[in-house]
Amino acid sequence: MMKVLKGLLGLAQREDATTGELAPSLPTAEAELVAAREAQAAAEAAYKANLLTSDDTGLRRLVEARTDAGVRVDRATALVEALRERLAEAEAREAEAARVQRYEAARRQADDAAAALREMYPHLAQGLVDLLRGVAEAEIAVSDVNADLPRGAERIPSVEGSVRDVPGTPRQFISEETVERWCRPGERMPGALDQSRVRIGHDRRGYVQPSSGQIEYLVKRTYTERRFIESIPGNPAYDLAVRLSLPGLRADDAPFFKPADPMVTPGPRGVLRMLNSLAAQAAGRSTPRASAEQVELELIGAVDLEEDLRQTATLADKLAGRA
Repeated sequence: MMKVLKGLLGLAQREDATTGELAPSLPTAEAELVAAREAQAAAEAAYKANLLTSDDTGLRRLVEARTDAGVRVDRATALVEALRERLAEAEAREAEAARVQRYEAARRQADDAAAALREMYPHLAQGLVDLLRGVAEAEIAVSDVNADLPRGAERIPSVEGSVRDVPGTPRQFISEETVERWCRPGERMPGALDQSRVRIGHDRRGYVQPSSGQIEYLVKRTYTERRFIESIPGNPAYDLAVRLSLPGLRADDAPFFKPADPMVTPGPRGVLRMLNSLAAQAAGRSTPRASAEQVELELIGAVDLEEDLRQTATLADKLAGRA
């Protein structure tokens, strides 16, 4: 045990001790403090019990034992307090180290992302602009050809529509057969009538027996029953020119592309006009913005109205004397 305590005393004096070392050591020190207090109580009780019966030599030994027990308590108390203080310092130090590590990692990640954005976004945005231009030019070519097709040729579908539109599916018929169903008199369809509840009487008439009331007689009708899977309507996509937005890299840069009015479909020729207009804007804003030189005044001190009036009055007297 003494070896363990010596190790704890050395640990309590180390400024670089870690939480991994301090946390499991603190319960041992606290257990030693409990044991020291119990030993101190026992030494105190033994001293008091022998005050009247023990000789001087025996009392001196009891006093020494009581003193030793007190020193043990004081040392264990100091050890526990020191370990707790070291543990708090280590936790704060390691938490700060973890914050620094997260900060440095976040800064590296931010620097990498900013460099990628600065390098990649203009190329990606310009690539999409070039794609829009190519699609618009192809749509114009398709429109012109479809307006004057060769004999027997099929119309060429829209470039963007053939890629982005979701086609619908027609109704799919599964089976068709003739069936008989019971109906209430005067009604064309069986509706919600539960066919499994229909009973057949001796006269071959169908009826249902309600839980209360009279028997309800039914009539049999013949139907054509068709089973099918209902059609799913198609889902045409909005033109990219209406939805796509590609701002410039910097806030004051001309946009690579901005969406058209969603209420007006621009068509391929309108898209080309938009692209040409945006390209011209970008070329016209290639020169960095510059600010003109300006001048401003900042008063030093404060305005003293009484002093201003005194000075102006003195100046007026002087001018009057010259006159």
